[in-house]
Amino acid sequence: MTRRAILHIGRHKTGTTGLQLFLESRGAELEKAGFCYPRSGRDLSPGQSREDQCAHHGLARSLMGPRDIVRQRLMALRPAFLDEVRNAHTVILSSEGFQNVAHLDLLAEFLDGFEIETICYLREYLAYVTSSYAQEIKGSGLATDFTFFEERFGLGLPGFMMIWGQVARRCKWRLYDRARLIEGNVIADFVATAGLPLQPPQNASESNLTISGNLLGFKLLLNMLGLHMREFGAPMNDLAMAHARFRGPIHVDLPTQQRMRGSNSCNRTLRDLFGEVPEVDFEAGNRIFDLTSLEQDMQTILPKFAEFDRVASHPLIAALARGQISVFDHVR
Repeated sequence: MTRRAILHIGRHKTGTTGLQLFLESRGAELEKAGFCYPRSGRDLSPGQSREDQCAHHGLARSLMGPRDIVRQRLMALRPAFLDEVRNAHTVILSSEGFQNVAHLDLLAEFLDGFEIETICYLREYLAYVTSSYAQEIKGSGLATDFTFFEERFGLGLPGFMMIWGQVARRCKWRLYDRARLIEGNVIADFVATAGLPLQPPQNASESNLTISGNLLGFKLLLNMLGLHMREFGAPMNDLAMAHARFRGPIHVDLPTQQRMRGSNSCNRTLRDLFGEVPEVDFEAGNRIFDLTSLEQDMQTILPKFAEFDRVASHPLIAALARGQISVFDHVR
């Protein structure tokens, strides 16, 4: 019997975190049916968040770097992997990190004996770039403006699809559009597309909210000051969950939208695959550093970060908390 390896390869900002948490939580059910969502290839070290631990980011990172070192890493990981999946007819591996890896032929060697299938969710170009920008500001120390970020985004969708087609027997490309996803969410869609014996949750909540508005502006300011900490994720998610003005699309004016969409082949490729692809108008999005609500929003945001000494003790943040200066005075 041919054994399958289903690789969920992203792309990021398409509900990947929620899907990985779901798959990890249903490991026992999968095992009973002959599937395996292995621990091998996941970074389970204590310093990692549960969200990071439930994805195969460790395997994805192993594929980065010089070819000889990559081969050594994979050879060291393979015995434990094969032992863990020995009774499974289908193995599921999930990491949005797979979208950036080199040496896919070495990944195919690692999965020798398995028929490789990929499932990947693709987004409309500007929706993808804006969401990726907000995620980079939120999850890293990135301190640059959106235009600069987009110019260097470097999405080459046709090339990405081609290289995966060279190692996978089947590539299943899905449009990340809630109107087309099965049951309107990526978990149900993935379960059906992969043929998993699982019942998806009735109300799948988003695990990694996209922040926007003055919350995104505040995090950008922290990054500019060199104050990024991964622990900021929880208070930012709390604020975004509680206040609609701190989540969702960011503002992009219409001429910029048209220029950016016209300069990349992504949407043309998506239309060839899926037909009509909806394009959101980002003029209605939340502005970064929205002066009309800045003072009120700072009163909401700052208390959530008061527990972080590096933030609270910074002279600029302390002055901001006392109402002595405006964020806009600093960023302009």
